[in-house]
Amino acid sequence: MDLEDLIVPIGVPVTIVTIVFVVACVVAMAFSFGVKYPKVEEYTLDQRWDRSPLLFSATDIEPMALARHAEASDVDGGSASGKW
Repeated sequence: MDLEDLIVPIGVPVTIVTIVFVVACVVAMAFSFGVKYPKVEEYTLDQRWDRSPLLFSATDIEPMALARHAEASDVDGGSASGKW
């Protein structure tokens, strides 16, 4: 049995499954327009901030494999410090 003999038995089911998934995605998108999501509260500077501070930093990430001139202290991102 040649590889060319398997094109139709494998290709037709894969094509049918792909078409079914595409139609299912289109139908799901068509019915998702009526979905209501909660409104995100917008924060402005005149409001009191009542949450704890968030400090995002990438210093905990292991050093990435850089193309060249990489040293052990090279990390992705930076650090932040200061008083809250």
